[in-house]
Amino acid sequence: MAEMGMSPNRIELESQILCASLRQSWAQEDTHGVIVVAKQLCQLFPDLIKPLSEEEQVTPLDLYGLLGLTCDATQNAVIGAYIRSVNSFMQENNVRDRAEDYYTLLDAGYILRKPRLRLSHDLFAVRHWLLQQEAIPATGAIDFLEPVKVEKPVEAVVAVVSEELPKLVYLMQQAQIIGQPEVLALTNQIKLAPEVTIEELILSAGYLSENELKSVQLGEFLLQQGKITMPQFIVAMYDERERGIRMAESLQSRGWLEVQVKTFSGQ
Repeated sequence: MAEMGMSPNRIELESQILCASLRQSWAQEDTHGVIVVAKQLCQLFPDLIKPLSEEEQVTPLDLYGLLGLTCDATQNAVIGAYIRSVNSFMQENNVRDRAEDYYTLLDAGYILRKPRLRLSHDLFAVRHWLLQQEAIPATGAIDFLEPVKVEKPVEAVVAVVSEELPKLVYLMQQAQIIGQPEVLALTNQIKLAPEVTIEELILSAGYLSENELKSVQLGEFLLQQGKITMPQFIVAMYDERERGIRMAESLQSRGWLEVQVKTFSGQ
């Protein structure tokens, strides 16, 4: 699901194969095939779907039907159908009078054209379909969709994360950029493809932009050097993500960092 111009790595290739298999099984109404493949996808991307108990139990909007597609349509077919649907809608309707329908159409095209968003949509829709087929319990509980039960104290969990995963992941979690599902996703992906760098996984998932990644790397360096504290790092990252102020600039303007450090990592 590479979206940033980088060459597909093992994670991307694996996900492309699994996504194609999921959609083919879904189109063929093969419940067993859907469950087997969905389990593997949820192990790789547990951040793309939440347990049913944490969300409203409503019927997902059929985005494929909205664009006149089947669920196993190729990405090129999705793009073509989206362009045709938008053009047809604008020719047959006054957009101002049917603005909500028009925006729904735009959203459908955007979601299905983005690999990660499309997979997230598919997993929600597949779960609903499995419920209709009575292939899973009415609660929507499947082994790979069960909430992760943490029996250890939070402090112990944080310690384990900091030991088993790169420091970048720990810092992102501390800054509330990612949560436990994203940490689990990165953990599983690292186990599957240890040759893929953590930076590449973070960027391909869209957890951070390239500039934000540089800021977190700078934060890691400054923390190791004892030049800033964790609370200062968290505040500065909040400034960057929510206020548009680069982390280094935030640290300097608050008097927490000397100006000469600014040249690190392009800050």
